[in-house]
Amino acid sequence: MKKVALISDLHSNLEALEAVLRHIADQGDVTSIYCLGDVVGYGPNPAEVIDLVREHCEFCLMGNHDMALTGMPLGFSGMAAQAIRWQRQMLEPRADSQVRVRERWAFIASLAEQERIGDDWFVHASPRHPVTEYLLPWDVQGDPAKLNEAMALVTGHCFVGHTHMPGVFTTGPRFQSSAELHNEYVFAPGQNAIVNVSSVGQPRDRDPRACYATVTDAGVTWCRVEYDIEKTIAKVMAIPELDARCGLRLRDGR
Repeated sequence: MKKVALISDLHSNLEALEAVLRHIADQGDVTSIYCLGDVVGYGPNPAEVIDLVREHCEFCLMGNHDMALTGMPLGFSGMAAQAIRWQRQMLEPRADSQVRVRERWAFIASLAEQERIGDDWFVHASPRHPVTEYLLPWDVQGDPAKLNEAMALVTGHCFVGHTHMPGVFTTGPRFQSSAELHNEYVFAPGQNAIVNVSSVGQPRDRDPRACYATVTDAGVTWCRVEYDIEKTIAKVMAIPELDARCGLRLRDGR
């Protein structure tokens, strides 16, 4: 594998995505960008974020918020469902909609649930349920059977997002956060792993900086990127249909 950037859980956060794309470009040696889903949801700029993903990403996968946009936000929190309903009103084509509006909607509706490249497997959430299942750090103690079943499906490396918590699951089960790993995970011969690349638009590991990962044949590097959080918060606060918490939580990274 050449050097690939993995982004996930953008959640309509334009400022975060623009900062990450600049950071990727500045590296100078990233050959492709893959998006692991949740392009929409929570944030104030779904249309602009969709456009950037379509422009810059080699492929994009279906996340649970993307699926809810063209379906129903079942099982969502109140503020998540509220955001999806507002974004559907903005994005769903009507009889007089412009071509770009129709193209955005068709793009989200047609996203695949998984992608395989050699021994590398890319999903939004989990090997067992690619769009919806949460694999959480505390499952190591609380639900090890779930993690063991997920790991048993992996031959090589599976890359996910969904929980917004960067780190690596390995057999045991064991979880190491990106902070514990000093943002570097070296692939070990014969060791299968589920790698969470975190979130561009709404990190939840108490680090408010946007997060993405780069991957080579040697391993994974997590990158943290500063962006204008206050600008994003101000946009959220100016939209009555969005819960203020969709913006305020960005300050704390949770």
